[in-house]
Amino acid sequence: MNELIKDEYTGISSLLVSERAVPGAGFPCNPEHVRLAAEIGTFADQHFKPIAAKWDTENTFPLVNFEKLKDQGWLGIPVSTRFGGQGLGLHENPLSWVLVIQQLSKACGNTGQTFQIWGHCMSMIEELSTPEQAKRFTQEAMQGIIWCSGGSEPSNYTQRRNSPTNARTTYARKVDGGVRVSGRKLFISNSTAAERFFIFAELMSPEGEHIGMVHPVINRGTEGLTVENTWDAMGMRGTASDNLILDDVFVPDEDIIGMHNPNGYYQSRLAGSFLVGRAAVYLGIADAAFLYLVQYLREKVKSGDDPIMQYRIGQLEIERQQSAAILYRAAWVWQEAIAGRGDMTECATYAALSHTAVSETALRITNEALELCGGRGMLKNSPLERYHRDVRAYSVSPPTSNATRVNIGTKILAPLTERDSLVGEGV
Repeated sequence: MNELIKDEYTGISSLLVSERAVPGAGFPCNPEHVRLAAEIGTFADQHFKPIAAKWDTENTFPLVNFEKLKDQGWLGIPVSTRFGGQGLGLHENPLSWVLVIQQLSKACGNTGQTFQIWGHCMSMIEELSTPEQAKRFTQEAMQGIIWCSGGSEPSNYTQRRNSPTNARTTYARKVDGGVRVSGRKLFISNSTAAERFFIFAELMSPEGEHIGMVHPVINRGTEGLTVENTWDAMGMRGTASDNLILDDVFVPDEDIIGMHNPNGYYQSRLAGSFLVGRAAVYLGIADAAFLYLVQYLREKVKSGDDPIMQYRIGQLEIERQQSAAILYRAAWVWQEAIAGRGDMTECATYAALSHTAVSETALRITNEALELCGGRGMLKNSPLERYHRDVRAYSVSPPTSNATRVNIGTKILAPLTERDSLVGEGV
């Protein structure tokens, strides 16, 4: 039996999942999780969609939406059940996580993106922290504390896994009782609203020796931390992706994640996984644009019997479902590897592939929707131009489509015993 989420107006399914791995039926997914994603989608359509333009117009973080997610008990979605959550995070249940993010993003792209960043922080905390840290930080988060992840740097948009001479320029220098962190971070989503900053930094001994990557957690208001108000972008304006300046910020030992295992991120099942979540954002926005277009053509243009329109809509639907299948496969491959039934080394490749495929399809769908709706689609009272700007703005985030194609092609044509894998850090 298939469990599908369908648009009530068009009857079009946005998901290709089923509760059993039946040939042709889609990818296996817990039916309760599908129903939860559908419930979240309905709630988001009612509460988030009507005010989605507000975050774009005002260039502000959708904090009120996080408060509503908390009231519904949904901030626990990416948190493991052992810490009181629902266990649907990227590190435990990637396919279900993708469904949730897709549904949120269909109603509000900014909410979908900021929530998937917040959820990825929960996954990294659980995978890389000590048990005490994981319990403390996840409990705070489920009470409504906003998190952001500081990875991107001016000189290093991608990171070579296990490279002894990486280009990271944010350093955590060991001192008595903790570390002192200095560096600069760019385009850090959620940063304007965040109370906790999960930082990627190179741990240095007092003598200047490179030890490996760790993750100091910095509280807002800590001396030396500055959030620069720099995010005034063409799209995804509500993601609050400002820059960070870290000027000799002291972080105590108990708030440093990964001290017991430097470079643990690169050996974890999370390296590159955030691309699956970001692709789900693109797909949700593409769903919204496509459904808007179908409704417009039916009600406003009355072109349901126009063969040219039928052809173009049919082509868009083929591409939309192809992208969905690629994304769900990437999530499913990751899920199988987590369960010990797959090769974890393949996961980052599938994630990057899905990121490229879905972002390019979302761009085509939003562009076609603008063209087919004509001048009305360009008006600010139409969401189409916002959908297009949002997809366009984030599709340039690393890894770029060109880099992904080169990496995949290299892997296919010239497999190497040891090869650096590029892992985008725009989180």
